Amino acid sequence: MQLSEIKIGKRFRKDNGNIQELADSIKKLGLLHPIVVSEKGELIAGLRRIEAYKKLGWTEIPTTIVNLQEIRDGEIDENSVRKDFTPSEIGAIDEALRPKEQAEAEQRKKQTQFKNGKPPSGGGTVPRPKKGKTRDNIGKVAGKSGKYVEQCVAIVKATKKNPEKFTPLLASVDSGKTSVKYAYQQVKKFENQTNTPPLPEGEFNVIYADPPWQYDLTLRGNPDEHYATMEGQKISDLKIPSAKDAVLFLWATNPKLQEALEVMKAWGFEYKTNLVWVKDKFGNGYYFRGQHELLLLGIKGKIGTPFDSDRPSSVLNAKREEHSKKPREVYGLIEKMYPNRKYLELFARGNNGENWTAWGNQNQA
Repeated sequence: MQLSEIKIGKRFRKDNGNIQELADSIKKLGLLHPIVVSEKGELIAGLRRIEAYKKLGWTEIPTTIVNLQEIRDGEIDENSVRKDFTPSEIGAIDEALRPKEQAEAEQRKKQTQFKNGKPPSGGGTVPRPKKGKTRDNIGKVAGKSGKYVEQCVAIVKATKKNPEKFTPLLASVDSGKTSVKYAYQQVKKFENQTNTPPLPEGEFNVIYADPPWQYDLTLRGNPDEHYATMEGQKISDLKIPSAKDAVLFLWATNPKLQEALEVMKAWGFEYKTNLVWVKDKFGNGYYFRGQHELLLLGIKGKIGTPFDSDRPSSVLNAKREEHSKKPREVYGLIEKMYPNRKYLELFARGNNGENWTAWGNQNQA
């Protein structure tokens, strides 16, 4: 494609880095990855490569043209148009599609949609836009999974927010020297260290915690692929704002039971008993395929025990949903056991109960 034909809009990158070094590399080795443009000739990814070509005095550049609408609608034949996109390019394609996705997401929030503010003549409502799976479709074009695309997007976003920290990492991923999975884990660890808000002030007599346990072994479905994890000792070191008399409800996965008991003790609570959540289907595991988790209960001081009528069964049968999400009925269960208290949820992931103060990275959006 002729350089003069490419439409370059507003770019997030303010400093293009060492263009001469890139130009020298392209002159010696050739262009390893074509630039990416939309069907309208709008640049999606490859500004530094264009600047390098200009510096070399070259007027044509290898170009991959993508039809954003076809990607978004999932209409591209994966066997005929699969492209070897870099993670940076995958992130850029996702960003190019995002405005329309966000606009439709806002429209979906409305309970009814009428044309010109009036109901249709036949009654009823105008159908809502169908919620798409754009990242799965991008993955299809790139020959990758939607999850891989989400990880690429997270790395690119982190680079935009903190270019000094992550630009070298993104470059290493694009060159194939570093895996996307490893880079994503580094991003999550950094976010965990920098985005964690201070613990809330005051004293709470009901604490509910679902720590992001860190695992030593690699396992399909590892928490590091979903959120930033923490070492057991760092969890123990947290200064929990619990009252003199308090109760702790602490989730523990089976491999982390011993660590959970150590955390409970470090926070000043004495283990008393547990509830078992039996899931409708099993997941992964090192020895057994896990189908249950434990909710440990510990006491500090003299908070007392619930009335007989307020004590639930020690077995909770509930559906397993997205990774790490706990049954919502647990909030009501705890509030019935200990009504009218000051409730604090630690490591909240954005789905906390109405009467609860929530603390956690994913609650800060």
